[in-house]
Amino acid sequence: MRYRWLGTAGFEIISGATSILIDPYLTRNPRARPAQPLGSGDFAHARAILVSHGHFDHTYDVPKLVETSEALVYASSTVCASLAARGVPWSRLRARWPGEEVVVGPFRIIAIPACHVTFDPRLVFTTLWRCRDDLAHLARLGTSRFPTGEVLGWLIEAEGKTLLHLGSACMSWIPDRRVDAFLVPVQGRTDICAVAAALVDRVRPALVIPHHHDDFYPPLSRYIDLEPFLTEVRLRRPGIRIRVPVINRLEEM
Repeated sequence: MRYRWLGTAGFEIISGATSILIDPYLTRNPRARPAQPLGSGDFAHARAILVSHGHFDHTYDVPKLVETSEALVYASSTVCASLAARGVPWSRLRARWPGEEVVVGPFRIIAIPACHVTFDPRLVFTTLWRCRDDLAHLARLGTSRFPTGEVLGWLIEAEGKTLLHLGSACMSWIPDRRVDAFLVPVQGRTDICAVAAALVDRVRPALVIPHHHDDFYPPLSRYIDLEPFLTEVRLRRPGIRIRVPVINRLEEM
C-alpha cells in the first residue's frame, strides 16, 4: 500500500491499480505553503473519495474531482446534501454512518465515529485579528456554505494493513484492532500538539503520519511547528515510528 499527502488533511491511498482519495483539497490560495501544483485532472483515475466532514478545506474540490473521474463520494448525509447543492449528482454520492463499510477494489473501508476539534478562545481571537482585512472574502468559505455535518473517521484495510485517518483531531471511539498507520491532524487549537499526541497515545499505532499542519489558506490558516508534537509523542511512546510527509511524495506504507 502506498500513499501521498496532498496538503491539509488530503491523501491519495493506492493499492495495486486502485486509488482512493481522502479529504482532497487542492485549490490553495497563492500565499499557501507548501504550494500544490496538482489539480483535479491529475486524479481522473480515482475510484472513491472519502470525506471526513464538510469544511471547505476538505470538500472544496470534490465537485470538480467528480467531474474529472468516475469516483463515488462517501461522506455523512449532511455533507452529501451539501455536495449535491454544489452540483455533485446524487448518483455519485453514498451517505455513510459509523460502522458501515464498503469495498473498493482491494480496499475495505469502514466509517468510524469522530468529532471536530473545539477551537479554543485564544485561537479564535488570534485568527480573527489576523484575518481582519479579509473577513468579507473568508465569509464565503464559512459553515453556511460548507457545513461541518456529522464527522467521520476512516479505517482502511488493504494488503494486510490497517490505516486510520482523522480529518480533525477529536474522537471518542478507539479502534479495537491494531492500527499500522495513524494519519493524525495537527491543526485547530493553540495546544494542538498536545491534543494530537494524546490521540496517538490512545490509538497506539505502529506508524504516525501527522498532517494538516501546513499553512493551507493564509491568513485564515497558520503553519504548525511539529517539533512539540514529535517530542510529546516520543515521550509518550518511545520507539514509535513517525514520518512527516512531503507534499505529493509517493511513499510506501
